[in-house]
Amino acid sequence: MTITQAILNGFRNAFTFSGRSRRPEYWFFFVFVFGGAGLLGALDLVLSGATGGFLLRAFQILVFVPFLALGWRRLQDTGRPGWFLLVPSAIVVASTFVSGSVFQQIISLVLSVFGVAVDGGPGGLVGVLSLVQILAGLVIVVWMSRPSQRGPNPYGPEPRVQ
Repeated sequence: MTITQAILNGFRNAFTFSGRSRRPEYWFFFVFVFGGAGLLGALDLVLSGATGGFLLRAFQILVFVPFLALGWRRLQDTGRPGWFLLVPSAIVVASTFVSGSVFQQIISLVLSVFGVAVDGGPGGLVGVLSLVQILAGLVIVVWMSRPSQRGPNPYGPEPRVQ
């Protein structure tokens, strides 16, 4: 599979969360997404300064669902449920709620009873959630790098032999 085929397949199957996708398809699309974001981010910076611009945001919106679907299928190709891809995102959401001002005060009051600090420091809950998010992201990268599960699995036949 070429990078062009991977990009076209990524958009063609943008809303397909069933089935399996092989490593080259995922990693070529990954390079396209992160390379495109880097280039458009730099172009936005040149064109509109530090305030940010429209190009990067539009690109991120355009590739979000296809990249999510492709990652979902890639995890299924390794024999893991696609929803595992949402774990790092759930940690981001949890971190956002914890770092919110009113919610943080309530949580810090409750957790102080148990001796847990809820500050932005490395020992606080936000620091712990950040560390967990990084570790979860690394686990996802390792899983995405694993070879395809040989033969059919609960998510479909092996893509290489179709």
